[in-house]
Amino acid sequence: MKSVLFLVAVFLFPSFMCAQSIDTRRYIEVDGTAKLLAEPDLGRWSIQIRGEAATLAEASASLESSGQSLIDALDGEGFDPSILRLSAISSGRIYESTREGRVMKGYYAERSAVLELKDLLKRQSLESLLLHDDQVEIRNVSTESTEHEELRRQVLLNAAAAAKSKAKALAETLDAKLGPVLSIEQGNAEFRFQTSNMVNIAASAPGIEEAELEKLTYQATVKVKFELQ
Repeated sequence: MKSVLFLVAVFLFPSFMCAQSIDTRRYIEVDGTAKLLAEPDLGRWSIQIRGEAATLAEASASLESSGQSLIDALDGEGFDPSILRLSAISSGRIYESTREGRVMKGYYAERSAVLELKDLLKRQSLESLLLHDDQVEIRNVSTESTEHEELRRQVLLNAAAAAKSKAKALAETLDAKLGPVLSIEQGNAEFRFQTSNMVNIAASAPGIEEAELEKLTYQATVKVKFELQ
């Protein structure tokens, strides 16, 4: 008899422990979304400066001359030359494909550079200056916010607040009260900056104001699980 009782206890104990481990709390899980629009206050211009010539020495000299001309032009237009950050110089041969094969045409020397401008009202002037030199190519233009981290944090907080508001409304509809948070899961977080791979410069007619910059978009989704009481 004792053996039978022992076996019953052995089989029932795991079932009892399993039942104990099951979370029987009532809960509600909701998604909260938020979106923020922000004014850009920082512009970045990625450019390439290149010199080409029959010899490497001449190509390097052409690159140096173009780089110095750019610095002088920035200073002449009232821009702080420190907005320009130059990379290391790279060089190589220039080839041209013909029916007979590749033919060497000369040498090139080039370097990448980035210009950061905080006064975006001057962006048209800066772009015109960059396009003045045929040896300067604008590769990319982007606008950002210096408050990026704060905006990112705020949009996540707004998404969490939206989730709480939605859960509270649903709980009240079900004649329940919202309890403590059981879990939080961050979903999509999207931060779109205005970018452009091409730059178009057009002379503005007198009296026409400069077009407004596209706003930056910050979006976030947060999934929150609340206990229901």
